[in-house]
Amino acid sequence: MQVPAAGEFAAQQRYAARIEARHETVLAFQVSGRVSARQAEVGDTVAAGAVLARIDSTDLRLRVRELSARLSASRAERGDAGAALRRANELRPKGFVSQADFDRATYRDQAAAAQVAALTAQLQLARRDLAYAALTAPTAGVITARMIEAGQVVSAGQPAFSLAQAGQIEAVFDLPEHQRAGLPDTVQVTLWTQPDHPLTAKVREIAPQAADGSRTYRVRTTLPVTDGPPPGLGSSATVAFAGPVALPAIPSAAVLKRDDGQPAVWVVDTNGAVRLRPVTLGPVQGDRVSIADGLGAGDWVVTAGVHDLRDGQAVSLP
Repeated sequence: MQVPAAGEFAAQQRYAARIEARHETVLAFQVSGRVSARQAEVGDTVAAGAVLARIDSTDLRLRVRELSARLSASRAERGDAGAALRRANELRPKGFVSQADFDRATYRDQAAAAQVAALTAQLQLARRDLAYAALTAPTAGVITARMIEAGQVVSAGQPAFSLAQAGQIEAVFDLPEHQRAGLPDTVQVTLWTQPDHPLTAKVREIAPQAADGSRTYRVRTTLPVTDGPPPGLGSSATVAFAGPVALPAIPSAAVLKRDDGQPAVWVVDTNGAVRLRPVTLGPVQGDRVSIADGLGAGDWVVTAGVHDLRDGQAVSLP
């Protein structure tokens, strides 16, 4: 093959992708208790506000009743303290109430008012906790995971369901570092279940940092809204795009190692003879390897039978 010039041609790049929802939320109860009912299963489509599960609310209801009774008693005490303060205020100019008694009546009224305010706040919190006994979907979507069972005792904040919100669907794939700069604004996404209907997806996000293990960058692309059913979440797809090649690439089979371990390739000179030339390899691109140094644009490289050649042997160009 003849070595192409870097950046002068576009190669079709393909990567495996996974279909995901743009927004996926982990739902949890905000209070602790025993799960009394589970009303959603993985794969269910739920509306906003739909009840997914409930916990036993007996203790929460008793707490509300207790605080309601205590608040009623506190309001009665507040009324009595207020009446006593008004009487003391009326009798004080006549000299029938001392300053100390008037101060005690004032402090008692203030303490009763503070007690009423505290119990009112506690009752509001208890009623809110009672409402939290039902776990509801914040938005419409699809249940993608379930982590609780009926009868299980759960704590506040323990994951219960995973909800993929309805709306935008994305194709997510990992991109090697050497292809990051050449990624276009749009890519072609082909679902494995619909190989004849590729979709044009817009690149929404490229991770700013490479993954620790693979050293690849996570790319998220937004799929268009179609009239048919949306792609299944978690399904597989292929992402393809044409991008400029940063380095010239040749088939991996064309590269061999010399006795000193240096990679080299057979290059056909102007007289039609092959010469073994050392090269510096770049990143691997599937079944091809890029050449960082050692080859120039237009060089003819032997790609098959490289182990059967000898230096200076005459060959025929295609």
